[in-house]
Amino acid sequence: MRYVIIISALAFFLIWDGLYNQGRYLDTTVRQVSHVVRYVTAKF
Repeated sequence: MRYVIIISALAFFLIWDGLYNQGRYLDTTVRQVSHVVRYVTAKF
């Protein structure tokens, strides 16, 4: 049941971000994650 709540909350956030913010928060999150991945993979 808790997975349903987590997935529902995530879906609600994505829909809200897409409709009202033109995906600004999702775009920022993806950029930060890609920077972290590049930083970590460059070290090895």
